[in-house]
Amino acid sequence: MQEKALPYEILESAKKVGFDIDLMMSPNTPKLILNFNKVTAIQDTPGLILKSKELDNGIVADIIVTKGTKIKQPLHLCFGMVSQTGVQEVIPRFIIEDDAEILMLAHCSFPNARELVHKMEAKIAVGKNAKFFYEERHYHGENSGACVYPTFEAEIGEGSYFKTVFSLVQGTVGKVNINADIYAQRDAKIELITKAYGRSSRDKVMVRDAVFLEGRNSRGTIRMRAAARGGGEVYMEGVTEGNAPGAIGHVDCKEIIQGFGSTARATPLVRVTDEMARITHEAAVGRVNQKELDTLMARGLAEEEAVDMIVKGML
Repeated sequence: MQEKALPYEILESAKKVGFDIDLMMSPNTPKLILNFNKVTAIQDTPGLILKSKELDNGIVADIIVTKGTKIKQPLHLCFGMVSQTGVQEVIPRFIIEDDAEILMLAHCSFPNARELVHKMEAKIAVGKNAKFFYEERHYHGENSGACVYPTFEAEIGEGSYFKTVFSLVQGTVGKVNINADIYAQRDAKIELITKAYGRSSRDKVMVRDAVFLEGRNSRGTIRMRAAARGGGEVYMEGVTEGNAPGAIGHVDCKEIIQGFGSTARATPLVRVTDEMARITHEAAVGRVNQKELDTLMARGLAEEEAVDMIVKGML
């Protein structure tokens, strides 16, 4: 089934970013697998509805967890493309109904990218007292040839918990521009985590994560970690607004810069419109810790290996 559902290069990239491909491709595992614009594997489970429509250059998909359903196995999503050039567009709609729970593991793979564009426009609706965990790991090959432009807009209902992790730390980046707008209603809790590693002058990362605390006693945390080496450029912007009584938010940005021509920028932006809300922030940009670097090199690692280990540890 693995060979039929996905090309070898995409399966190998899933392993590189830490996924268990045997579990992912098991017939019993919930999944939606896309190779360019073809759905090559789809498997739902009671309470999970997966619908898709193929486009000329991508897919439109509805992913629905019905009211009160708690999906025990992670849902695996794969959006891949093995060609060097082209454009892929993915338009998913996630609907997590009241009292439902799910973990989704998404893998975006462009292992041969040279002049390849991937666009995603995601809409997320989470009902009341639901839990939605979404982790997306990327692999863009070794040629800095991918241009990846995802946008996320999410409405998180009363008493619900939404956590998302975006990770691009293996291989090269290319050009990445992420925009996320997340709205939290009463007693909702939001956690956004972003990790990116730009290794060369062709790697440019721009991330804007925004949380709008619209409901009473809503909570929001943004954690951003990034590194720029070899002339790479990373820019992280974390936005949090406190617009209701008892709303509490925090923005935490940390970046490492190493090598001539590299650029790292971190911008936490906070805005409060209700006197009973509280938003805090912190940001730090700096080089690799010299003591840690010296310790690793004394143990036999080359400088580049030591820096890479420190950066990955931070990420």
